[in-house]
Amino acid sequence: MKAVGVVLVVAALVPGGWAGARAVVDQAGRVVEVPESPTRVASAFGVATAYLYALGAGDRVVGARYLGIPESPIARGIMARIDPEWEAKGFPGDVTAETVVALRADLVVGGTRHLRLADLLGDVGVPTVIYAAETFAAVREATELTGRILGREDEGRRLVVFFDEVLAVASQAVRPDARPRVLFVGTEPLRVAATGMYQAQLITLAGGEPAARDLPGTAWQNVSPEQVLLWDPDVIVIASYGVATAASFLDDPVFGGVRAVRSGRVYKMPQLLFAWDNPIPESALGIVWLAGLLHPGALPRPLAEYAARFYREFYGVALSDEELAAIIGP
Repeated sequence: MKAVGVVLVVAALVPGGWAGARAVVDQAGRVVEVPESPTRVASAFGVATAYLYALGAGDRVVGARYLGIPESPIARGIMARIDPEWEAKGFPGDVTAETVVALRADLVVGGTRHLRLADLLGDVGVPTVIYAAETFAAVREATELTGRILGREDEGRRLVVFFDEVLAVASQAVRPDARPRVLFVGTEPLRVAATGMYQAQLITLAGGEPAARDLPGTAWQNVSPEQVLLWDPDVIVIASYGVATAASFLDDPVFGGVRAVRSGRVYKMPQLLFAWDNPIPESALGIVWLAGLLHPGALPRPLAEYAARFYREFYGVALSDEELAAIIGP
């Protein structure tokens, strides 16, 4: 009965329709009729938001969840150059049907946890496209899907071409006889990426071997210091978000016997806007960064050039040398 009440509330607010429509198949396998040229897009899913901005559709976003943009003045200033209204567009909590329709959205993007929201909005004529990109192949697919739903297919294809270039560069950088074992750490020193996570795939694509390959699952898992010692990774990579830092390992005698700590090969991943280890377009930069880290001197161009090109061509913002250095180092 409650769901019926919600439908009645939002029905009075829903847009009156659109001229033309196209059918797409989203990443949940649903066939969705979307407007030919949506102009008011709401994102209930921070991962999906990154795709909208990467294809230059920030001006169409009327409300969104943002995927942990850092508090740094540089990051927030650059985001403001891309979309001066982005902070005002942020949803403060869970996205409801009433909130979305009050914005007169003509298209909604979400994740698999938003299937119920998609059904409810569908009842009143607001289409929802679901994203489920858990592999790099699915990131490519999500990019092409975003191009189709926005009517920006050319932009989507250009981004996929960039992905292909990055993968080719990473592949050429790899020495088949030297694939370091990499432990990917999350928000805390003992919170580790399981083998089924996107982070493990990034390690492989960048020419490494996941040290935690025997840790099953598709979510972050807490482990003991003894387990880290048993894995004995060659390199430790720390996600850009959370409290864990290189010093969490290098200054802690508990980890003194770990090969990565002994050699000083503990690194925190850079981040500008959205985190490079998430299944989003910016993860292509995560692959470049990691390939250069694991195979020093093997990249044909410095990471700064790839980053500058990515943000210029896809986010439409030119980064200064000082901004690049502040993000990824000199």
